[in-house]
Amino acid sequence: MRGAWVLGLAVAAGCEGGSSGGAVDAAVDAAVDAAMPGDAMVDLGPPAFEPDPPGRWIAGDLHVHATGASNDTGGDSHPEDIAAAARALGLGFVVLTDHSNSTGSDPTTLDEDPALFNQGPEFVWWQRAAELSEPGVFWLVSGNELSPRSPEDAVAPVGHIGCVPRSLGDDFEVDTPFIDRPMGTVSGGEALRQALARGCFAIVNHPYALAPWIQYDWTRRDYHAIEVWNGGGGGYDADDVAGRDAWRCDLLAGRVVTPIAASDNHRVHQPAPGGTLDPALGWPTTAVFAREASWAGIIEGLDAGRVALYEGASRLYLDGYDAARRRADGEGTRLLRLRGVLDPAARAGTVRLTRAHGCDDPRPADTPPTVAEEVLIEQAVAPGEAFDLSVVIAGEAGVYSATLLTTPPGPLRGSRYAALSRAVVIAGE
Repeated sequence: MRGAWVLGLAVAAGCEGGSSGGAVDAAVDAAVDAAMPGDAMVDLGPPAFEPDPPGRWIAGDLHVHATGASNDTGGDSHPEDIAAAARALGLGFVVLTDHSNSTGSDPTTLDEDPALFNQGPEFVWWQRAAELSEPGVFWLVSGNELSPRSPEDAVAPVGHIGCVPRSLGDDFEVDTPFIDRPMGTVSGGEALRQALARGCFAIVNHPYALAPWIQYDWTRRDYHAIEVWNGGGGGYDADDVAGRDAWRCDLLAGRVVTPIAASDNHRVHQPAPGGTLDPALGWPTTAVFAREASWAGIIEGLDAGRVALYEGASRLYLDGYDAARRRADGEGTRLLRLRGVLDPAARAGTVRLTRAHGCDDPRPADTPPTVAEEVLIEQAVAPGEAFDLSVVIAGEAGVYSATLLTTPPGPLRGSRYAALSRAVVIAGE
């Protein structure tokens, strides 16, 4: 733990003004209560950390497929079912990201019929999603997953681009089709260009995967976010590690990119946590810290990278402070504070805070980047245990971020009940 001094362990959870509410956060509160008797607080000494700013965490799922718009949902994932299940889970928003190759053509067939290429509209459930929303409480949003691909005999990386509408008003154009076919003629970068032109918060979904044709081709790099954790794979797996490393390399290169965790759920009645190839709704989840309870507030939080990624009742929050313990990001950061809790249903885990300081980045080749990092904190966490760790840093340039893992991520065998933090970035010269 070179260049770092761990100040102490307290037992408190939460961050930046509270939690998202609902069944999941009730479980978190219970875990925290069980983990910390009232006399267990550790005095970190004066001055106290500056209080968290006003606002609240709103948990959501940014990658979900619905029957009637995507052609591979099993036929029983209607928007009404998704909204009801999401609200029961305590989610504040769900984005329906149905495949562009089915939303604009025939969502009942997998046939590559040239007569069905590049049809519209692409936001099939726009009106119904609005009807199932309750502004200030729950948003169901009709988005899209632009899904070009290589020819079946090539299976080369192209990629899927998640389109999250920045506006839910009449200024967002929903009728013009996305161009995703014929196969082999539309790159992942071209799909990204279309999403940006439409006014989407654009996410590179599952940038690395066992199926090569859904991997991203990295032909364009001005996306807003990377899905660093996809629900397929039975938890946070090796492909997700590669996506997270790509995100950290982007930050080291000076790009502003938000990490996303999303279920990629196709069957809403799948019980949690879901199967290896059939994830449950909200497994994993992205929580966004919103300064106001509005869709604009959620988008602003996504743009700013104020996110926490997790499964179940696990949580992990990272914040920076200056030497006087006032909130700080960037070069003025001198203390990092890591708060969270491990789901009581999990096996024992490890919380780990690192500083990434270098990257061997072969993109656009499909070999994942390799990140050079140093470990600042590495500590065992028991099921149900809440923690509040602080570490002094010297202000060295790098990307500071944390993981809470229960098993080593492997191919199609991920870490369950994991959690990932946002990043605190200190730019170099």
